[in-house]
Amino acid sequence: MMMTTAPEQAITEKAEGRQGRKIGVRLLFKYNALLILVVMFIVAMIISPVFLSPENMHNILRQQSTYMLVALGMLMVMVTGGIDLSVSSMVAVSSIMVVFSLQMWQFQMHSWGLFVSVIIAIAFGFGFGCINGFLVSRLNMPAFIVTLAMMYAVKGIAYIITNANTILLDSSIPANQVLVNFSVSDFLGLRLEIWVMFAFIAVFFFIMHFTTFGRLITATGSNETAVQLAGINSRKYKFWAYALCGLLCGVAGVIVATHSGSATALTTQTSFDMTTIAAVVIGGASLKGGEGNVPMTVVGIFVLAIIGNIMNLVSLPIYPQLVVKAVIIILAVLLKSISSKATV
Repeated sequence: MMMTTAPEQAITEKAEGRQGRKIGVRLLFKYNALLILVVMFIVAMIISPVFLSPENMHNILRQQSTYMLVALGMLMVMVTGGIDLSVSSMVAVSSIMVVFSLQMWQFQMHSWGLFVSVIIAIAFGFGFGCINGFLVSRLNMPAFIVTLAMMYAVKGIAYIITNANTILLDSSIPANQVLVNFSVSDFLGLRLEIWVMFAFIAVFFFIMHFTTFGRLITATGSNETAVQLAGINSRKYKFWAYALCGLLCGVAGVIVATHSGSATALTTQTSFDMTTIAAVVIGGASLKGGEGNVPMTVVGIFVLAIIGNIMNLVSLPIYPQLVVKAVIIILAVLLKSISSKATV
């Protein structure tokens, strides 16, 4: 049995300590979004005593329900190495179609009308997502250009359908009442749309982390050539990433319609695209693909949500919010870059 001298033991302990610090630093950089969320939470508690009130917490969850759905779809797209700039337009058209079907096509007069209208709305989002997926995966067109063009096309469709007017539902009709009441109905103290958000988070967490489909989506973004050499059709996974993103935009659009009982093309100007891209990036996803996960995307959404909530509680205008969000995004990307270099 070899004996270790005191100098050797000291050197070993020093090396182990250094290695431990490196691992700690890497974990800190890897989960920087979680650190940012904790810091923002503490700052919010200090700035406003109202922040921790149940009403405010519930309000934050409710406000982020639609953004969360779109962010889950954006995550899948960005993990493949793509991007989708058309999500705001797809949400808008989906919200328009559920109201348009009920009011203008008179589906509200039938017992099956609400169900069919919701299916039509989601189908519109899914259909546009499929077009994006086909153009990107099958025709090898750049995702940025494809989704930028789709953004303008779908925005135009939204204005054509509504004729640039707001479509209002007749709240006296039972089918319309059911749609509008969805946004104000509770279950176990939480609005139904919050439970929908939780359900989709759970489903997509399972898909991305525990299924072959999810692992191959990540692998496609990480090294598409290797996936193809393994005999796997990577194009299929790219296509479904965009298709599922469109489907989630459709669901988000239906929820948007329940908030006001109306539909307008102005929803296309809502910042679903920039907000969700920022949330996914803050959550650690790489714009090059191959990296990103559901829990950290959830963290990214709530980082941005708390920034906005703090600003509103202290009655600051929206413009400083944009500056703070930009700083947070740059900080998150910077820490991600440092983390990547440290692991090399």
